[in-house]
Amino acid sequence: MKKIFEKARLGNLEIPNRLVRSSTFEKGCVVDGVITGSLKEVLGQLAQGGAGTIITGMMSVMRNSEIDKSMARIYDESFKKNFARIADEIHTTESKIIVQLGHCGAKTKIVDAGAHISAPSDVQLERELPAQAMTKDEIAAVIAAHGKAALQCKEAGADGVQLHCAHGYLISEFLSPYFNKRTDEYGGSIENRARIVLETYDEIRAQVGSSYPVLVKINYNDLVEPGIAPNDINWVCAELSKRGIDAIEVSAGIGINSQSSPSRRGFSEEGFFAAYAADIASKISAPVIVMGGLRSPAKIEELLNQHNFAAAAISRPFIREPALANRWKGGDDTKATCVSCSKCFLMNHHGCFVDAGGIK
Repeated sequence: MKKIFEKARLGNLEIPNRLVRSSTFEKGCVVDGVITGSLKEVLGQLAQGGAGTIITGMMSVMRNSEIDKSMARIYDESFKKNFARIADEIHTTESKIIVQLGHCGAKTKIVDAGAHISAPSDVQLERELPAQAMTKDEIAAVIAAHGKAALQCKEAGADGVQLHCAHGYLISEFLSPYFNKRTDEYGGSIENRARIVLETYDEIRAQVGSSYPVLVKINYNDLVEPGIAPNDINWVCAELSKRGIDAIEVSAGIGINSQSSPSRRGFSEEGFFAAYAADIASKISAPVIVMGGLRSPAKIEELLNQHNFAAAAISRPFIREPALANRWKGGDDTKATCVSCSKCFLMNHHGCFVDAGGIK
């Protein structure tokens, strides 16, 4: 019987328990791409609160790839020094810290004068600036940037990195037929659409070595049409598993409208992406992390034992209750107090909208 509060492994990463803080936007903790002391405080509270593995909010790997100025820049000269302080803080506990690597693709909003927004194909999203199809040289630059960023994270003391291949950001866009209309070797078949995923993973491995933990977050379902098909995503995950990926966190939603949002508001069903993760977990040997509206330890342990899941990831509940893990471990196994309103995004700092008096 798997238990939440037991040591486990995600490939080469030994974790103190099976609770993962899924990547979450730490609002107000980054200014003009530079990490501030408040990020250390937010992540440190999670570690002190018992979260076994903490995955940072998405951090950008190169210029002209950020959705806004509050996205940390791994390529900034201040990154290693500032992140090392965070890693040192986390490592006063048993918790592990993972950096999520990303490029926002068509959702990018911060670009240099004269530069353009990059995507697999020309696209104009509602309320977004137009994006241009990338050249092969630009694709190669993105791949190289991910490798360099991963090495920066390793040298700064991160316990691993997570490659963001979900939620309609750049690599997710390559995987999705909704965005990817290319006719070259990066478009068409899933083998072609996934080429950037596998080449990026290989480049990261070349930079950080075979034993450094590398995870991936990936969409099973884009929640739009045309979107990625189950057979396609299972093929991608099987290829990553063969290459030695340390864990796969399974999500859904390409995030172009409310119907395709990865978050659910006011839902009643816990584990709404569990069936997606279960399908992948049944077909590969790599550890799989389940997520999707998990709010109670009973449901988490049920899923851990019902399917071949190595860990469970939650996000918004940790915003309201940074010490949620310790509360559950201490015997108070009532559900997380998060009401799943998603209005934490309306705050001007990292915190709960309800606790700030926003909902009566």
